[in-house]
Amino acid sequence: MSPLAACGDAEALRIFLRLTRPRPLADPYPLHTRLRDLAPFLPIRFPGVASGFLVSTFAGCSRLLRDPSFGPPTGAHLDALRPGWRQSAFTRCVYRSLPLLTGPSHRAHRQAAAHHFSPRHIGAHRREMEHAADALLDDLDGRGPAVDLVEGLALPFASLSLGRLLGIADDESIRLGRLTRQVSGAFDQFATAGQHARTAAAGAELVDRLTVIISGQRGASDLLAGLAGGGTADEQELIGSAVMLFAAGVDSPASMIGLGTQLLLRHPDQAARLRGRPGLAPRAVAEILRYEPPVQLVARAALRPVELEGRPVPAGSMVFGLIAAGNRDPAQFKAPEKFDVTREQVPSLSFGAGPHYCLGAYLTAMQGEILFPRLLDRFPCLRPDGDPAYRTPGSTLRGLDRLPLTLG
Repeated sequence: MSPLAACGDAEALRIFLRLTRPRPLADPYPLHTRLRDLAPFLPIRFPGVASGFLVSTFAGCSRLLRDPSFGPPTGAHLDALRPGWRQSAFTRCVYRSLPLLTGPSHRAHRQAAAHHFSPRHIGAHRREMEHAADALLDDLDGRGPAVDLVEGLALPFASLSLGRLLGIADDESIRLGRLTRQVSGAFDQFATAGQHARTAAAGAELVDRLTVIISGQRGASDLLAGLAGGGTADEQELIGSAVMLFAAGVDSPASMIGLGTQLLLRHPDQAARLRGRPGLAPRAVAEILRYEPPVQLVARAALRPVELEGRPVPAGSMVFGLIAAGNRDPAQFKAPEKFDVTREQVPSLSFGAGPHYCLGAYLTAMQGEILFPRLLDRFPCLRPDGDPAYRTPGSTLRGLDRLPLTLG
């Protein structure tokens, strides 16, 4: 390696360490750009892991997600990265669910679940989601003029949308949604031990509540049975599937709604384009997800020796894909730093890619298409009313804990 390249890697590593501090950044994207420019493929170190790398280009992240030479972290990786995860009921459930499976087991579970997330199946619930959105907007109006959009709209809408798909009562769905936000730190690779400890109690309660629900509905929830392997799974597999379903199916949509609303308020010209034009909503939602993806970073393990970005990756290495940087790669997107709700829908990495592409992508997109036009039309004078609070730690999952607004 040349001295110039070594200096670039050293600066890139400092940026990476800043991005992975257990404290959120209001705007990490300039650091993403600098890191991608300096070292698009960066060697990094983790305790107990022989070698690690970070890739930040669109092409590199896409290859990482699509190439069968890479897969989810193995039990050995989890033991090194998260010692003690087997002692937590929550992480035990999560780490035996669909996103962590590989090979034939993953294919069988995914095929069994895919029907339940098809556009036709999800689309049949659109009217019900529209009614939920209208009712929540009515309630928000009654709370005004000062509101917290996360608590009053983003989180309950995401919770009710999923809960009704599963046949769970509305009050319980909202309780489960709030617990999901509390446990999301468990998915962050760079949370501190204290942050992980604070998620443990909420995670245990989430598992307990879902266990009660599944015990009472065994055989009634086709969606849960499908996620767990077409109805042949045992109780623990069903619980693990339910935990991951809520963790992903509430958390990312709620983050999208909060981050998307903030983006539209910061770009009033783009909000004006969307207002009164619901047909533009699919492009607007795709752009929101590209520009501010709720999942910023993904982790994969090299299952065999492989090359990535022209560099050798030994078998067993951990490789992290900074998809938030890939989503703003000028090699893939024209004017990537511009937020444009009319942008042609060039595929981004916000829902992943390849065999682990997010099953809930259509559901999340439909939630945004329903909610954003309604919000803008209902409250044309909507504006910020204080500083937002970003989620902690925020390096893997990005979102808002609080978004104070005035309805106007």
